Amino acid sequence: MSPALRFRVLGSGSAGNATLVESGETRVLIDAGLGPRILAERLQSVGVDPGSLAAIFVSHEHSDHARGAVAFSARWGVRLAGTRGTYAAAGFGAEDIAGYDILDGGAARILGALTITGIPIPHDAAEPLAFVVAAGGASLGHATDFGHVSRGVIDAFRGCDALLIESNYDPDMLRRGPYPWSLKERILGAHGHLSNGDVARYLGQGLGESCRTVVLAHLSQKNNHPEVAHLCASEALRRRGRTEVRLELTGAEGTEWIDVSRARPPENGSRQLRLW
Repeated sequence: MSPALRFRVLGSGSAGNATLVESGETRVLIDAGLGPRILAERLQSVGVDPGSLAAIFVSHEHSDHARGAVAFSARWGVRLAGTRGTYAAAGFGAEDIAGYDILDGGAARILGALTITGIPIPHDAAEPLAFVVAAGGASLGHATDFGHVSRGVIDAFRGCDALLIESNYDPDMLRRGPYPWSLKERILGAHGHLSNGDVARYLGQGLGESCRTVVLAHLSQKNNHPEVAHLCASEALRRRGRTEVRLELTGAEGTEWIDVSRARPPENGSRQLRLW
């Protein structure tokens, strides 16, 4: 029996972000930060016709999330969706695209078997979103490019069965690294990116009891190391007693398919800590 919901990362990081999510015959992309040709090739390599996508949900206008959106939409006739702020900041109104659907923060959009809800996040973009994608009783939380884990994100993700979240940088590596101080301050700020420690704190104190899969994404190639990110997250889960959680990392080339299924929290498992 096929899973009700599954996803695979097609690209992650500063080179370009895109995640394919599907349930049955309904497929959407979250972000199109890869070039349109590369994006189409990666879809075709996993047996997905680019023109079969129901929509591309654009989290925000930064190029590593929206680079290929216009050309892909025009070539394959796939509508884009996102906030009014993203529409204006990305200049989609001046482009030849298949269409654009406004998604307000907190509002849900039903496309075939999928229900997609936009979650406002703190990032230095016009009106950025994270997403909760649900189908068949299971749900995926998807959040990259945000400076801190807000109460809104915690509440929205509390019932998710799987989570993709950025673990962008190690603070010491960033401070010692080659970036100019202005960029370092932006990344470190409340509307910049999440550090490994930020993610560890969230996993240790705010992760919902139903979550069984966590994928760490958008790791900086210059200011992080996969082993460091994985260690921080795994130690937080271990201290929480969440040894049942599957922890993965994604690099620039993405992941294989990851199934999302609804799991009942263990009756005698650890209690959810409500520290926010």
